[in-house]
Amino acid sequence: MSLPESENSLLRKQGNVEFLHVVPLIVATALLTAGLTMFLGGTYKLADVVRPFIVVFGGTCVSLLITFPISQIMQSWQVALYRVVYGGALPQQMIRALLKVCDISRRDGLLGVAEIQSSSSELEEVCQLIGDAAEDTVIELALARRQASEHVNHAMVMDIFLFTAMYALLIGMLASLLLYVGNEATALTRDAILPLVCGASVSIIMAIFIGRLRTAHRREMVVSAIAFQGALIILEDNNTQRLQARLAPLVPPGFRR
Repeated sequence: MSLPESENSLLRKQGNVEFLHVVPLIVATALLTAGLTMFLGGTYKLADVVRPFIVVFGGTCVSLLITFPISQIMQSWQVALYRVVYGGALPQQMIRALLKVCDISRRDGLLGVAEIQSSSSELEEVCQLIGDAAEDTVIELALARRQASEHVNHAMVMDIFLFTAMYALLIGMLASLLLYVGNEATALTRDAILPLVCGASVSIIMAIFIGRLRTAHRREMVVSAIAFQGALIILEDNNTQRLQARLAPLVPPGFRR
């Protein structure tokens, strides 16, 4: 048994994001960096920012590849695409999915819930726990394990974007310093300061990603809490109205739509 498409499409596995979907995000980030560099650097010629962009972007990529395994880097961009661009799962979506699960449990019993298939691994795990009539301690342990895994994954993703911002800014500063010293100039010229501006532009864009990823992480924690708390409530009292009334307060005001 599977949830209807209208419900099943609410929750998607993060693993469904493919590498080819990440490439446009990286290209868009590069173009946005070039545009921001031109604006902050006071130049209207794209050719002026090509060399500093190659230095900063190339140096940052090489530094990341030396620091982190490539699998972690690609996974971090996949997470960014899923959560920042696609939006990830929303608490209200999980509540609606659980209401459907509750309705199925009333109609087909716990065995019917155990047969539910979803594109969300989290929802499938919850349905299995409900179908097995799991004890409260088992559900609480599953929630703790899920949230611990989310904390670890979030920390790994944040490392990539934090180090990207740091490397870009430091490489931009170093490139500007070398240009300034090499030219033996008495004042900073536009050509000398462009690498620094490019590095700062990358850092600004990474800061936007970091902020949105932090928000998405907190939202994922709320979604997990709602999912497993919903399992406890369904096993206790599979009434859809009372389920919705008890789950609604778990959604923080900032995540309500």
